[in-house]
Amino acid sequence: MGKGRVIRDLVRGLEDARREIRVGHLQRSMAVVTGFAALASERAARRLLPALGVVTLVDGVLGFLYHIRGIRRMPGGFSLGRYNIVMGPPVFAPLLMCIVGTTGLLTGVVRREGAGRGRQGYRRRGLRARIARGKFQRVMAASAAGFAILAGGEAYFEHLRGSFNQWVMWTPVIVTPPMVAAGIGAMMSEGIARRVLPVASAVVFADGLLGFVLHLRGLERMPGGFRNLEFNLTMGPPAFAPLLLCAVGLMGLVASLLGREGR
Repeated sequence: MGKGRVIRDLVRGLEDARREIRVGHLQRSMAVVTGFAALASERAARRLLPALGVVTLVDGVLGFLYHIRGIRRMPGGFSLGRYNIVMGPPVFAPLLMCIVGTTGLLTGVVRREGAGRGRQGYRRRGLRARIARGKFQRVMAASAAGFAILAGGEAYFEHLRGSFNQWVMWTPVIVTPPMVAAGIGAMMSEGIARRVLPVASAVVFADGLLGFVLHLRGLERMPGGFRNLEFNLTMGPPAFAPLLLCAVGLMGLVASLLGREGR
């Protein structure tokens, strides 16, 4: 009896969350994804997060340009691109910071969980109003597809540096094309957005968690293990890089629950 009640409460909670996201009530949830779970004030979310989002976007683009310059300055430059892109500064890593910037900008526009339907944003028109109402499924699906390309590409170059010496290193490369296809398909079809995108997103999210665990295991197996963490974090596998795939998966899952533009 007790287990049945727990399951019913869980299902009811998930259904309530789905309805909240469908109408754009996901500000706290997006703040967690953005990395600002402590923002308890709606005013802070609306004023601070967009500004931080813009700063992060600019920083990501600047970092990408500097990494490109770093690769160009290596011996042989882009004429030895296959080697220099692999061994040089990670080319796509700065652009993945734009995930934080994108979610920060969206968090400043969407409404807070539990907000009434009569709140500001329903009577207005334009992109901002559509986002406030949760009607930006295509935009979110496109963002998930784009960032999936960057995350998968970065995983490919990083694992190529390690010569793919374990088969599991191929998994982030393998899950990327279905995720990109699902994101693009979700832009064209609501059916794909509701049925295919969440499955592809869940797989990508799970692969990111798997990568995080394996990277931690790799750090633990280095000389000194976690006791020599300061050195091993620098020279070993990038501990938090796989979690970028988790962020892509979360974007896809949110996109699958959002309302459709034009409705």
